[in-house]
Amino acid sequence: MWVLRSILVLIIIAVIVGFALYNSGPDQSVDIDLIWAQRYDVPVITIVFWAFVIGALVSWLLFISVYLKQSNQIREANRAVKGLQTEVTALRNRPIEESKDLLKNKTDLRE
Repeated sequence: MWVLRSILVLIIIAVIVGFALYNSGPDQSVDIDLIWAQRYDVPVITIVFWAFVIGALVSWLLFISVYLKQSNQIREANRAVKGLQTEVTALRNRPIEESKDLLKNKTDLRE
């Protein structure tokens, strides 16, 4: 499945790059006015490329944060499962008479 996803991503990237190259000509340039810098006659293909790179980096950072959060949740859940399994094992290994006494005490407490 990951192979198909990777191929699909490569196809989408190729289409985007092809579209940008096809639509950029020698007269396709814009002026960029940022807070800290001004650039004149920047080719559109450069803007498309850097917008894509920045978007990919932001997506990657968001993915990493979600991945780390889920890894932490899985680790905590595995610890809880391990603790519950040891508790179940301890309850299974009790003698029957001791279990009967525990059940009798619980029914006495309810009444």
